[in-house]
Amino acid sequence: MRSSRFALVVLAAALGLLPAGVAEAQSRPDVDFIASRLKADDFKVRTNAALALGAVPQDDAPRAVQPLCDAINDPSEVVRQAVAVALKRLSRPAALGCLRARHGQEGNETVKLQLTRAIEAIEANGTSAEPASPPEPKANPNAKFYVAYSITNNSGRSAGEAETLVVNPMRSKFDAAGTIQIAPAKETPDAARSVLSKRKLKGFYLAVAVDPPTYVEEGGGMSLKVKVKVAVFTYPGKDLRGSFDKGLSQNVGKRDKAAEDRLIAMASSLAFDQFAQSASQFP
Repeated sequence: MRSSRFALVVLAAALGLLPAGVAEAQSRPDVDFIASRLKADDFKVRTNAALALGAVPQDDAPRAVQPLCDAINDPSEVVRQAVAVALKRLSRPAALGCLRARHGQEGNETVKLQLTRAIEAIEANGTSAEPASPPEPKANPNAKFYVAYSITNNSGRSAGEAETLVVNPMRSKFDAAGTIQIAPAKETPDAARSVLSKRKLKGFYLAVAVDPPTYVEEGGGMSLKVKVKVAVFTYPGKDLRGSFDKGLSQNVGKRDKAAEDRLIAMASSLAFDQFAQSASQFP
């Protein structure tokens, strides 16, 4: 009952139905409960939940970003628009990766406009260079594989930007696969061995490298090319088991940072999808 009451207060605030200061006067909203409503069957409930997450206090904003990024590919155009509005309002640099990735594939012009506004608003705040602080990995009781990772950033982006462009697609693909548990950051080898033994999982370490975006003159135009490379090791032992890369290109009229970011996020998504589909084939 308490969680429901908090959610209603925040939903009302997000929709402008409460006078200024009323929501803040209530107890803190239950971010996890509101986020769970993003998976409701009714698109209206999902829309309201997205707007509610965009209205949480700034102290809770980091926890609201990932659920919104997870919902940015919702089948409903109304929900996707609400997600973009919410992320713009939160104005957290950790949202740039999923916003740019969605922008590159969004077919609805109204939604695309909101995505553009969200990206521009976050960049205008001058916070896009701040390092992202990804949430703790979700527990997956059905996992078969246990995956740790590192990112070598040669992209020219800040560490926070590069990690966001890579980590958000990774989490999305691994969650969708349903067979992968991401290891906590800075986990000790002994802790990893304990988890692997208790849960009978197979461990992998992914060394991800983002190459610098390159531009090539072609037939009077310009082609932008990006590449994300993945080396697959055992974990925690880190014996090499294989490697692959994903490259993408796009014709552009000039150097375009937003296009670079979209391609990096898309190449990351393709790379992690390939790993998720073929993890059982690595020795």
